[in-house]
Amino acid sequence: MLGASSAKEPLMRKEVDRSAMIRLFEEIRDAFPQLSMRLDHDPPNVDLELEIPQQPGLTFYMNLNLQGDALHLTAGALWLERFPCTRTDVVQAYREAAHGLLSGMYRIRELHRGDRPFKAELQKPDQGGWRTIDTSSRLGWPFPRRTVEKILQNVSNTRSAT
Repeated sequence: MLGASSAKEPLMRKEVDRSAMIRLFEEIRDAFPQLSMRLDHDPPNVDLELEIPQQPGLTFYMNLNLQGDALHLTAGALWLERFPCTRTDVVQAYREAAHGLLSGMYRIRELHRGDRPFKAELQKPDQGGWRTIDTSSRLGWPFPRRTVEKILQNVSNTRSAT
């Protein structure tokens, strides 16, 4: 029944607050003023994009973008997708991941077979070691090959201004 409310009806998807997402990307950019970042409000393939090239002060390329109601973060072989961006806990986890990587507090642990990465883990410090908080993976060949670990971590003196 149109207009009737029922516990069995699916929840309507909340409308994305584009201005809040722009503020999120601006806040990330402004927290690291020593880094060159390009915020594109109208990129061709996504809804919003913040590109952060490898540069003095950042040892790897990073891309943050909004696609529909999903926030994406890519760096090295890591690809994270957080959704829906209408939830404050999702936005906070995304913000923490971006700040952690840019500040050098977090790192990416990549696993390679040959010259190709097949798994990437976002890690944060935990009691003298590292705890994996998110993982992305690609199809890896099942035949035995030596696995090589590569660590991506921004170890410069880059710190958040906030």
